[in-house]
Amino acid sequence: MSIPAHIWLTDENDSPLIGECLMPTRLGSTELKSFNHSIWIPTDHNTGKLTGTRLHVPITFEKEIDRLTPYLFRGVCQGRIFKSALIKMYKINEAGIEVEYFNIILENVKITRISPVLFPLGVAGKHMEEVEIRYESIEWKYCDGNIMFKDSWNERAIA
Repeated sequence: MSIPAHIWLTDENDSPLIGECLMPTRLGSTELKSFNHSIWIPTDHNTGKLTGTRLHVPITFEKEIDRLTPYLFRGVCQGRIFKSALIKMYKINEAGIEVEYFNIILENVKITRISPVLFPLGVAGKHMEEVEIRYESIEWKYCDGNIMFKDSWNERAIA
């Protein structure tokens, strides 16, 4: 099993939505049990030439049902736009210590789908939910060396 990622959300008033994590370095976050995201660019199947600009696919993640769940449902039901989301990923360094190494920063986040999930035969110990989010802009940051790139789906890409 990989080391989970954690997400911090802020509402439309820039107030933090407090998750249930109590670890000092992740206080108020929500643990992500799974995470999936992709960006792709259309190409011609015969020549491989680019036929369009990049397309951002919604981010999907799975988390335990918790105190954040009603806020997420409110967001999808009322079409609210969350000001930001920060996803932090961790790894084990050479000294055996868990360290933050990669961040994904999202702006103007929209919850577009929530699906409560109950696994058969008690495969998971807790009730889960799958969440799908879209965003206006995204920034990827590799913490060691402060290497980053930012993109916005509504900006025209220039080669």
